[in-house]
Amino acid sequence: MKHILISGYNSYIGNHFFKKFKKKYKIINYKEDINNISKFKLFTKKKKFDFFIHFASLSRMQCDENKKLCKKTNFLSIKKIINHFNTLKFKPNFIFMSSSHVYKNSTYKIREGYKKKPENFYGKLKLHSENYLSKNYKKYCILRIFNVYGKNQPENFFIPDVNKKIKLQKIIRLNKSIRDFIHVDDVVKIINFIIENNINDTINVGSGYGRLLSSVVKMISSHNKIKPLVKISSKNDKLIANISKLRSLGYKSKIVKINEKNFNI
Repeated sequence: MKHILISGYNSYIGNHFFKKFKKKYKIINYKEDINNISKFKLFTKKKKFDFFIHFASLSRMQCDENKKLCKKTNFLSIKKIINHFNTLKFKPNFIFMSSSHVYKNSTYKIREGYKKKPENFYGKLKLHSENYLSKNYKKYCILRIFNVYGKNQPENFFIPDVNKKIKLQKIIRLNKSIRDFIHVDDVVKIINFIIENNINDTINVGSGYGRLLSSVVKMISSHNKIKPLVKISSKNDKLIANISKLRSLGYKSKIVKINEKNFNI
């Protein structure tokens, strides 16, 4: 049985991964503050683990509110962990949860080699972490996660945020953006695939399909049977994953498209 250490065990994706695979793997939850590197060093020296999955991260909204803490949590802590792992005799595989926010918007489906040009602080720190990891550690896999959705999401995600605004009859400000939504169940299955096959690479984790944000709002309003208050600007951009690399690595499971039956408010 493989031993897996995870940070951010109570995060949305981390919690789903734990519940789904706690019988398949020996999962060790690191419950302390990821910014306390001294405690992390002591903890990891006492444990044996084959993989480290870094789920711990502040959200994009949290990064906008507190850039200092965001830099500390979303970049500096990762840098310290990598430096620490390099001192270990047995170095675990590092699976890093990155984001589609590292990319520049494109009219085409985005491949992993496409231009990186983050438009927000959150994306910039994800890219800094990717670069440090790839330059300073050998055993790693970077997963660029697109828009995750699923049941019981925190309010800092797009769908629950829109759902709340519809119910409170607050204005929803959108543009004509198209985004790639992937269900959390598919995300954790892909993480499992990475572990099973011991893959070291940088991989897009999306559905490969785009949806207008306005169409997702319409779907949520239909579910609630409440007409939304929407203001749509003229800005038009697109961020859709090209998942051909994931498929070429052997991932054959179907990735479901977001629809009226599975968006799970």
